[in-house]
Amino acid sequence: MNKIKTKLTDFHRIVIMNTLAGIGMGLTGIFIPIYLLHLDFSLSATISYLIAHHISIMIGSFLVVFVSNRIGLIGCWYIRIILVSTLFVGLWLLPEHRNLIFILPILNGLESAFFWIPYNVLTIRKTSKESMGASLAFMSNVGSITGLFVPLIASFIITSLGYPILFVTALFFLLISLIPVLTLKHEKTEFNFNLVEIKKTIRENRHFILPEIFDNLSQDAGIIWTLFIFIMGLTVLDIGFLGLVSGIVGIFVTYITGRLIDKWNVDKVVRLGAIFATLSWLASYFIAVYIPTPIMLYVITALRGLAIGIFAMSYGTIMFNRARNADAQFIVLREIPTIFGRVIIFSISLFFVYIGHLEFAFIIVTVLSLYFWFNNLRNLSR
Repeated sequence: MNKIKTKLTDFHRIVIMNTLAGIGMGLTGIFIPIYLLHLDFSLSATISYLIAHHISIMIGSFLVVFVSNRIGLIGCWYIRIILVSTLFVGLWLLPEHRNLIFILPILNGLESAFFWIPYNVLTIRKTSKESMGASLAFMSNVGSITGLFVPLIASFIITSLGYPILFVTALFFLLISLIPVLTLKHEKTEFNFNLVEIKKTIRENRHFILPEIFDNLSQDAGIIWTLFIFIMGLTVLDIGFLGLVSGIVGIFVTYITGRLIDKWNVDKVVRLGAIFATLSWLASYFIAVYIPTPIMLYVITALRGLAIGIFAMSYGTIMFNRARNADAQFIVLREIPTIFGRVIIFSISLFFVYIGHLEFAFIIVTVLSLYFWFNNLRNLSR
């Protein structure tokens, strides 16, 4: 027993925590927006929920570090449990109390911030620069393999038992995810809210401002894509099966990419992923307009997941290694351009919903993805 304990490093504890939490988040994830559609909230109201959710993440990120300076990073996860429990209760009550739609995205954003900021900070602290790609790949693949059938299971729970049981099941996994990391209660942040220090961090990382605006476009537009194919006629079970297919593709891509970026020029891998992602979004637009059959929607979703996986893993390696020098300061401040990019893509999608052509949003993503074709990535990785 003692031998096993000595082998369980802090990084492994974070991996176990992330895996269990990933199951809980995977059970709800995209199904919260779909739940809103099921309750007859309009597509525009659902996208507005996503916009408010992400703005709350940005605001919550600063609140998280302020709190973690005092009670530690693990303490933030305790608060997250309270927030997510309240969120699930609110979602359960939403059919009878529809005005909760104005509060729930704020709760959703805050609980996300209270998870992701501590997670990102601890991941940076418990990994090394030399093996960051392999570490991220290992963490991602453990989570992907464990949660491979989670979207499908979620869809079966929804269709057979209902959303309340889904929320209870998700909360259970989020609760037990804290057990492996209880020994990390001493981990705190020392974020300096001094304006001079903030300006210094921004100045030293100014090359990341535009990339952080554009890097999540493909992933976040994937949420819009899922809502689009749902309103095109695919069922909750179809979404679950798509999650399974995407998971299988993601495991393969993450493993290969993680190994490549530790041995090859990471800039070239980012560029390759960006080109692949751009072309896959262009193909997504044409399929959405001309041949939106279930099989084609399945195929392009899987192929786009392949492209985004290559890009996200390689770019994430650059970002995490850069954050190593600034810890929480960088992690929190990067949320500003990141959320700005998300608000842009969701606002564009909202506009196209109003004019009745949501598929045009995929062309916009295609064009904006060209940024990484020409960006001088050496400024990011040096």
